[in-house]
Amino acid sequence: MFDPLISMGAFLAIGLAAFGLGSPLARAPRLEDDLLTGTVWSVALGLIVGGLGLAGLGLVGGLYAPWIGVLSLAACCLGIKALLRGHTRRQQFDAPHGPPAAADEEPSWAPPPAWLSRGMAVLALAAGVGTLIAALAPPTAGDALCYHLDLPKTFLLQHAIRFLPDSDGSTYPLLTEIWYLWALALDGPVAAQLVHWGLGILLALATVVLATDLVGRRWAWIAGAAVLLIPGVQNQMTAPLNDLALAAMTTLALAAWCRAVLSDAGQRWFVAAGMAAGGALSIKYTALLFLAAMAVPAAWTFLRQPRRFAIVQGVAIVAVVAISVSGIWYVRAAWYRGNPLYPFALPAVASRAIERQPAADGFATKMPLGHSPARFVSGLWEVTMHPERFGGRSHQLGVLLLAALPGLVTARRLRGLGTLLSVGLVYWMLWCLLRQNVRFLLPIVPLGTVAVTWCWIEMRRYPWAPRLAAGLTFALILAACCGLALTRCQGRTAVALGLRSRAAYLEENEPTWRAATVMNRTLAAGDHLLSQDVRAYYFNCLVTREIVYRRGVAYDRQFTEPAQFSQSLRKAGFTHLLLVENLNGRGIAFDSTLSRLADAQWKTPAGPSLVTLADYRFQDSDGALRHYRLVRLGE
Repeated sequence: MFDPLISMGAFLAIGLAAFGLGSPLARAPRLEDDLLTGTVWSVALGLIVGGLGLAGLGLVGGLYAPWIGVLSLAACCLGIKALLRGHTRRQQFDAPHGPPAAADEEPSWAPPPAWLSRGMAVLALAAGVGTLIAALAPPTAGDALCYHLDLPKTFLLQHAIRFLPDSDGSTYPLLTEIWYLWALALDGPVAAQLVHWGLGILLALATVVLATDLVGRRWAWIAGAAVLLIPGVQNQMTAPLNDLALAAMTTLALAAWCRAVLSDAGQRWFVAAGMAAGGALSIKYTALLFLAAMAVPAAWTFLRQPRRFAIVQGVAIVAVVAISVSGIWYVRAAWYRGNPLYPFALPAVASRAIERQPAADGFATKMPLGHSPARFVSGLWEVTMHPERFGGRSHQLGVLLLAALPGLVTARRLRGLGTLLSVGLVYWMLWCLLRQNVRFLLPIVPLGTVAVTWCWIEMRRYPWAPRLAAGLTFALILAACCGLALTRCQGRTAVALGLRSRAAYLEENEPTWRAATVMNRTLAAGDHLLSQDVRAYYFNCLVTREIVYRRGVAYDRQFTEPAQFSQSLRKAGFTHLLLVENLNGRGIAFDSTLSRLADAQWKTPAGPSLVTLADYRFQDSDGALRHYRLVRLGE
């Protein structure tokens, strides 16, 4: 019953610790223009520093849960001290003689009407509560259980960040996964899931920081609220993935860059942009596309502004700081794989592990739009209306951004908005040229909501009839998006409130839970599972994906008789198999090689050496009916 409270406590402790670690970093270069900006930057920088600190511990073999708990407690004390100081600083800002904040400068247009501000606040709050309830349920997302949670669990069990040859993700940039390791050390997977929910809130607040210099603080709050109403953002807030973390850091990097270019105190904001860019590069390779997109308006600014040396200096500062923050992940990948961008850029970089990557894992097979320029233009419609072709309907962007395009065409020019739109356009083109997955578009969602907000500001100049029609259309869209967020907590409320056990919830909703429970009950030192399913987190032993192992060593070709199957895998160090068969042809179909080979041995005199420990059917959330078998390999 108290499990949700413990998970919430661990999540809040991480947030407080991050604030304590980041507050001195935000205060030193004077990033605290106002209370919100200072808080957002403190938490973001604290997460980066805390994650890199834990990564350093992992590289030297110091990842022990008690030690992480002690360090977290010390950081929380720093956070309490920073909060007390922040209370005093807020009083200084609120005093009549206090320094004016940039965020308090009123724009020339009227502030949003009270009904709009309150309505957006209610919708955003409802979406936040709905996703929070869903995030308090144990994680069941396949990608999360495949490597976003399984890798940090493995590192924590081994007390070190080790190279895992059979896991491609073990040499990816792993800053978000280190934050999950932090949460796993303090509590468990629910706390890790709450960390990504919190990163969604951080993304919304970062959007407010980005939009403030363009449309003013009051309208910026509306842009931030709109972020929480994007369906893909809501979905990510209910699962421990890493796309929201990336979007939050890229948004802060762009906000700091724009502030540096527009203000006289440029260097301190260039440093902040470099820190955020380094955080983004430490999370996912996709950050390279966003930074490349930022280079275009930077070049345009260089050509138009007289302060060209300052721009060149700023780019150098951002590059040096970003490389210093993120370089460890790329050096590590180059050391183990021979390719700092493994498994990407393989034709350009000679990788020692290139033979482990089949063509199906490359970008070429994941481009539904193709390369036609006409498809680039129509692609926004395709992505919005048919997201299932681009990685899944659950990650969809919704129709809000698309609906605002006509208004954006008729809107007046807004200083700074062109920079945001150019970054978004270049990123969109790079996305179209490389890997077309809709969740990789989340970094440009904040840019889109700022543009939507400007359209709403400009709508006040319309005649009453089109203004009413457009207002009703947007109201329906926003209400529907809020409704989607509320439906995400369906079936999870009882477990989120502690009225239902997490084990019972997982028994009903997680396909591998039953097999993991059986195996964990009889677990012995050295047990090693070869699994057809990608989900590995709930098994308390080393798990290797069958398709990855077969891709590396072609084990299915190393014996000539079916009876030699189990003996061959035993010699390779495996003790158990998890077999999965799709019975109705729906959903994801796992490769049947392992099941076929096991069935072939069962028909031979050596069949009794394969002992079935669990045998059950499971109706998955994607509609697939699957047959699971947990098998122990005999001596």
